Amino acid sequence: MRISAEIDYACRALLELSLNWPGKRIVQVSAIAREQGIPIKYLEQILCKLKNLNLVQSVRGKRGGYKLVKDPRSISVGEVVRKLEGNLLEMAETVNKKESVFTEIWKQTEGSLIKVLDEINFEDIANKVKYRQAGLLYQI
Repeated sequence: MRISAEIDYACRALLELSLNWPGKRIVQVSAIAREQGIPIKYLEQILCKLKNLNLVQSVRGKRGGYKLVKDPRSISVGEVVRKLEGNLLEMAETVNKKESVFTEIWKQTEGSLIKVLDEINFEDIANKVKYRQAGLLYQI
C-alpha cells in the first residue's frame, strides 16, 4: 500500500474541516492550506474532488470556503481512501491471473487494512489533535 500525496492532503483537509465542525464553520482555502501545510493550488483540486464525492460543500462569497457535508464521526479514513484511490492494496496483474498461495495472503492483508482504516473516523482524529494541543496524550 502506498499513501499518495493526494490521500495525505485530502485527509489533512478533512481534518482541518473536522476541527471546525462543532459550529459547522466555513473554513477558507487559504486557512486550510496554512494550517495543514498544503500547497494551495493542489488543495483547490483536492477540495473539488472531495466536493464531487459529497464529503465537503463549498460556500461562495467573500467569506466563502468549505465545510463538511456530514458529521466527522461518520467519515472514515477508509472511505476517503477508497473513494479517491479505489483498492487499498494495488496488486499486479499476475496476482489475479494465476492464483497462488500469496493471492489469499494479499487479499487478507487488504481486508485487514480496510478494517483498520474504517474504524478510524475524522472525529477521533480531530479529538486526538485537540488533546495533543492541550498537552494530553490520547490514542485511537
